[in-house]
Amino acid sequence: MIEATRRTRLAAVRRYFQNNLDHIPSFIERQLYFQSFDRLYNMLHEFLQALFIARRTYPISYHKWIREQVAEILALPDLYQKLPKLFEIRQFEGREMAENAYALAALFEEYAVE
Repeated sequence: MIEATRRTRLAAVRRYFQNNLDHIPSFIERQLYFQSFDRLYNMLHEFLQALFIARRTYPISYHKWIREQVAEILALPDLYQKLPKLFEIRQFEGREMAENAYALAALFEEYAVE
């Protein structure tokens, strides 16, 4: 029962994550850059949620103490080093945000899938 609930939660988070990812390119095409950034930031929270669900660990928060949670609690310091770089956007009004979203999607597949 607990395992089934966990899998259901993980599948739901994946759907929300994918929905945000799917919207970013079209928002960028329509020059809705801040909306794209909001979706990228939501993807980070969903990624963290999936990461904790997949690893059967309770988080402290999806908005605070990210370094401590990822690098120390989950013992994934290499993963943590990749996360801040996804929000280092040199040209806000360009395709870089979409590229970062796809990079986060690759991390999702690498770290948050069973």
